[in-house]
Amino acid sequence: MNENELSWHELVSKKEEFLHILRILNHYYEMRGETKSKQFGFRRLLADSDPNSVQIFFAKIGPFEYQVACRILPNEETESWIHVDGIAEERERLRQIGNTEHPVFSLVCLGDLFSISVPTLLSI
Repeated sequence: MNENELSWHELVSKKEEFLHILRILNHYYEMRGETKSKQFGFRRLLADSDPNSVQIFFAKIGPFEYQVACRILPNEETESWIHVDGIAEERERLRQIGNTEHPVFSLVCLGDLFSISVPTLLSI
């Protein structure tokens, strides 16, 4: 499946929740020393951006996998990457064993944000 065949959605509300997820992931990559790539620089800039100055797009490509594409306005710098939603995956595992009281159910994950995003024609 190529990028043109994906069903894209735009996150128009709760962008600050996405940026919070991104800051947590950036911190993880910083602890691992994985900060040299151009993509990491973009993701750091994106995480520190005003939610009103970013566009966030998702396409679901697997049960817990998403293609993410983001744009920072006004300069329209863009980047895309694959996001594996470990929170949603863990929720599913816990549901299967009957544990629905775990704190993971109180965390916002990319799947939650995808569920409130709106279909769009991606123009990145």
